[in-house]
Order: sequence, then C-alpha cells, then structure tokens
Amino acid sequence: MAVASQVSALVEDRFDGVWMMKMKILRVSLPVSASVLLVFVRVQILSPPRLPSDPGKPAASSPRRSMEETSESDSGSARGTKRKRVTEPRDRDSAGSGSDSSGSPFRRPKAPLMPICTEEDGTVLYGFTDDQDVMDRYHDDMQKYIKKRDRHKRMLTLAPSSVTERRTFKETESVLKYAESVLSLSAYLDGKMINQCTGIVVEVDAFRNSAIILTSTWLFCTKKPLDDWTKKEYATEAKVNVHMLDDSTLECRLMFFSEHYEIAFFEISGDISLKTLSLECNVELGQDVFLLARDTNLNLIYKRDKVQLVDPCEHQQNHYQFLNGPIPQCGTGGGVLDAGGKIVGMLFYKLPLVAFIPSSLILKCSTMWQHFRQLARPQLGLKLRTLAFLDIPRIELMSRKFSISSGLIVGELEHVLLGVGEEHLQKSNDLSSKVEVEIGVFHVRKRIQRFITLRVGLSDHLEVFHSDDEDAKAEGNTGEEGPAAAACEAKP
Repeated sequence: MAVASQVSALVEDRFDGVWMMKMKILRVSLPVSASVLLVFVRVQILSPPRLPSDPGKPAASSPRRSMEETSESDSGSARGTKRKRVTEPRDRDSAGSGSDSSGSPFRRPKAPLMPICTEEDGTVLYGFTDDQDVMDRYHDDMQKYIKKRDRHKRMLTLAPSSVTERRTFKETESVLKYAESVLSLSAYLDGKMINQCTGIVVEVDAFRNSAIILTSTWLFCTKKPLDDWTKKEYATEAKVNVHMLDDSTLECRLMFFSEHYEIAFFEISGDISLKTLSLECNVELGQDVFLLARDTNLNLIYKRDKVQLVDPCEHQQNHYQFLNGPIPQCGTGGGVLDAGGKIVGMLFYKLPLVAFIPSSLILKCSTMWQHFRQLARPQLGLKLRTLAFLDIPRIELMSRKFSISSGLIVGELEHVLLGVGEEHLQKSNDLSSKVEVEIGVFHVRKRIQRFITLRVGLSDHLEVFHSDDEDAKAEGNTGEEGPAAAACEAKP
C-alpha cells in the first residue's frame, strides 16, 4: 500500500493526469545458457489519454535487454535503465515517423512512453515522456494518422460494411440485377426540394421510349401529419426529377395518385434503357423478404426482413403490413421483394415499424384507374384489428367463451371494399351515391352476433375517421358501442 501511495503521488506530481499504463510482469524466464532475459508483460490502461482517440499502445513485442543492463537493474539502477530503454526508441525514433505520408504504411504512431516506477509485485507504471518536443511531434503525427484513417474509410473497398448476413454469389448477382429497376426521385416546388424518395420501374414501353415508375405520394406531400387519418396536402404541380443510375436526371410526369393508399405513378420519356420488376399479389405473414431502396446519395439500401404478424397502430391506416426495418425516409417508395425477385409490396417510412402496402392493392388500384380513371372505395370510418394477431391465450378465451377463433384479416378487407367500389363503377361513374355494406358483428359485451348494414359513401380521396359520423352508423345501432369494437366480417 505504501508503494502504491508513492506511485500515485509521483504520477500526480509529475504528469498531472496524463495517460498512464500499467504493465505487470507475468513470467520471467532465464535459462542457464541464455544471454537474454525474456519478460512477459500485461498492459492495463489506468486513465484515458488527452486526445479524443487512443493515442497508441506500447509495442506488443517483448523488450530485450543485454546482460549488462540486467546487472544494472539488479544493482538498484533499474529505473534509469528502463527509462533509457523506453524513451529512446519510443520518443526519439518513433515520434515524427511521418505516418501521414501518402506512400507510408497505414499505421498508428507509437506513444512516447517512459517508465515511472515498479511496484513490489513487478507492476511497472508507464506514462508519457516529459519531453515537450517529442510530445508535440507525437500529437502532430496522431492528427495526421486520424485524417488518413478517415480518408481510408471513404474508399469504396475499405469502407466499413453493414452486411451482417451470409449470402451466395448467385444471390448477390440477383440483387444487383433487381437494383437496376430501383431509382431515386426528388420533388421541387418554387426551386426548393420538397422530398426525396425511391421509385420502382414497373412498366417499359419500348415503342414510345417511355417507362412508368411506382412511388409514394410522400414525394410531393407538403403537409403530412403523423396521424394517417387526417387530411394531407399535396403539391401535384411540383417538378419531379428521376435520378438515373448513370447520374443523369430526367423530368417525369404525374399520371395518377391515390390519397388514401398513398401511391403514385409517374411517366418518363426519352432515350432510356430500363428494366422492370413485376408485381406479385401473394405475400404471406411471416414470409422472408428483402428490401431494396435508394438513399439520398443514390446508394443502394438492401436489407433482409420478415413480414410481421402485427396490426397497424391507432394512427395508421388499416391496409398497412409491417416489417422490422428500419429504413430512412428516402427509402419510402422502395420495394419489398420475395425470393424470386418479384415486388410483393411498396415501403413506407413509419414508426415504430416499417410499413408496406401489398402489391395486390396496388394492382387493384392501377386496374381501376386504367378502366375508370378513378377509384371508388367505401368509406367505412372504422379502425379495425385482426383477431388472429391477438395472443394465443386471448384467442383461446374468445373461442371457448364465444365460439369465435377466426375472422377476416384487416388487410383482406381492403380488397372487399375495392371490389364493392369496382362493381359500383361498372354500373355508374357517380361517386355521390352511397352503397350498402353488410358486416357480420359479434358484440363482445352483450355476447350477441348478428349482421348489420352500413350505408356509406364512395370516394377516391383519403378516408378521414369520424367515430360519430351519422352516415356511417349501422341501421338499428344504438350507439353504445360502434362496430369498431367488434370482431367483424364484411359481406358485400
């Protein structure tokens, strides 16, 4: 304890909190015929350096001393001998080593250390030299090393990789091929950028030298509240550019967009050579997928993921499905691909989980627009949950008490609603009329199951939620508890 107190006092007096290193002798081997003393040491950092980054470590190799130095050390002059042994090669020779030279190896400059003292158990305390010129050269070399290290990190072949999963060369080739259809788009209003997001080439017309790009309305959305059920504002007159993979830029034209589903189709024309990705209707819960998008620098975003068995949050639309993610905001509009390279959904930046809209809904909207130049969707004004996504004990309880163990998945309900709208458009293009939707409801509190009829309006705009909307109330409903609180199945 006395030796430790003296060491602490010495360190505080001479080095005022500089970086200390603790080197403990673990084993000394001295054969009879040997002429060199081998010392094995263990290094322990006692306090941080004054530089932001680690200024270096002592050389990993074991120091060698001659028999004369050993004799001097044994006779009581060990401290002086060690100071000379450490400070000369580590101070004078290594400091100012020119590690910043463009032709020099990429290495961290060695710290100019010197021994302070040795404890009774063989522990040696090391600290920085008190030679100010040596320390100045060392700090200069360290700053040059840091700059060179940062330059190396920016090199494509030396930059840190974010890839954490294993993949085959065939999988890599496939992803690179699919990535040729994933572009980046940016929207401008009065010369100022509104947003930047990803787009997917879904159709190419070689005869007209044109292509159609699927993306999100978030691209030209000027007011996007957190709650998806509230009104948004769009700048449909915004100038939208497509950033091609050869670093060229083309202006595109808005063809169609859906406020409710937040999808948009743009057309580009010119001397272009693009490949398409096809939309796949089938996506299963728990399915393995991978994500492709572009960041703001047009770099590819690639992630493996799995379709989650969760419902939307209270502030999110019914038609979303979810992934773990995450993705940046500019990844909105990117693709969710299956193992065969087909698009099963389009990405949306959402919290807490990344959302996507299934391709089946996108294809349904596209078909209705091509045939009728508009969408017609019944506005139920209901926030729904999927019974199958509840925890198993709750499902078992409902099955045991109420004989209900399954129901319509909320995402599937959207297909039913669009089917109702499409059937109406085939008869009339008038969206001012209303339609009747029959829904099977089980009243949980009263334990009564029945079918009710909702008389609702049609619209191709965003559905705004109204819990007390008179037009969305069911016939015969007392208002004590709306259909949103019940397990339901729609029957058009």
